[in-house]
Amino acid sequence: MFFARKDDKTPKPGAHPDTPALAPLLPQCNTIEEFRAAVAPWGLHHGERFLHLELDIVNRCNIQCVMCYHSLEATRVPVVYMDPAVFASAAAHILPYASHMSLSLGNEPLMSPHFEAMLKLAAPYKVPNVNFFTNGLLLNERKVAAMIECGVTQICVSIDGAQRDTYNAIRRGGEFNELIENVENLIRQRNAAGSKTPKVRFDVVLMRRNIRELPDIVRLAARLGVEQLSFRHMVSFDGLDMGHESLVHAKAVSNYWLASALEQAAELGLEVQTRPEFFADDGTEPTARPDAQALPTPYCPFPFFHLSMGPGGHVLPCPHSHGQGPYGQVSATTPLDQIWMNDKFTELRNRILRNDPPDMCRRCPYLADHYPNYDSLFATRKH
Repeated sequence: MFFARKDDKTPKPGAHPDTPALAPLLPQCNTIEEFRAAVAPWGLHHGERFLHLELDIVNRCNIQCVMCYHSLEATRVPVVYMDPAVFASAAAHILPYASHMSLSLGNEPLMSPHFEAMLKLAAPYKVPNVNFFTNGLLLNERKVAAMIECGVTQICVSIDGAQRDTYNAIRRGGEFNELIENVENLIRQRNAAGSKTPKVRFDVVLMRRNIRELPDIVRLAARLGVEQLSFRHMVSFDGLDMGHESLVHAKAVSNYWLASALEQAAELGLEVQTRPEFFADDGTEPTARPDAQALPTPYCPFPFFHLSMGPGGHVLPCPHSHGQGPYGQVSATTPLDQIWMNDKFTELRNRILRNDPPDMCRRCPYLADHYPNYDSLFATRKH
């Protein structure tokens, strides 16, 4: 289930077969610096600034996509905005060690009234890579100016169709023509400022209803001046009845149109930053989980470099841990770095090091993109 790709550019699972020797060192780490030094020899992160901080600054979205948990009645909860003081505390403990920061984890960051303030709080730390994920419908001149001023390096814009009808049907409450106008204005304003950043990436959730438009989305990106692309398989959530849209049920179709889109991107000079592997085309499907001795050690590097936090300060095991409870909550007496090195995280890391994946790993959407020939990874998930 967890075989490593030879071309994977992230910290490589399985690169060091002696990683179980790391386990006894982890409980001895009391600071981020001690953790970095202990883990560094095993290749699970890179450099002095090795952390990736990804956090939601609001728990809402302004649209309700057909495949998203924001379409569930269960998500009709009171709005929560991350307090700038909570963000400032997390920044002080983590950003000096961070190579990446993202102001979104699963919600729409531009809905937060504190969005620009948080960019300004983060700017002095000069994190090399600062991005966020957005549906792009709330972009305006003032917000774009703040992004340029504060050193945002990338904006990832969700777009799931090249045609207005396809996009509007998937991203309910959104308007395709409005999005295209906002992207055009963003790129125009950035270029007028003489800045090369933020770069713009189109993010596409792959499903049966839009897979045939993938090459057209690539061509649209090139026409608008979008530089980068990301393709990810749809995550199916309980209560949305979207399992039939998963491309695990249309593997040959998925392979054909993904290959066509990648060829088109190469011809047009667009960078494809993330994409799923192709489904097996030999007609065979593994029916059982591989023997533990066949798995790379470790099978996942995320808990060794990535921190995920919700708008209320709740710290998640990883960005793909759908339905999993938090491992702690940031407070005046409990900073983010202490939570990230607590007993729950230590146990998760030890299970990864001994190839004993918990249930959330056995149904991981990140791994589904990397190892698509195990249908169990596409299972419907709780939110």
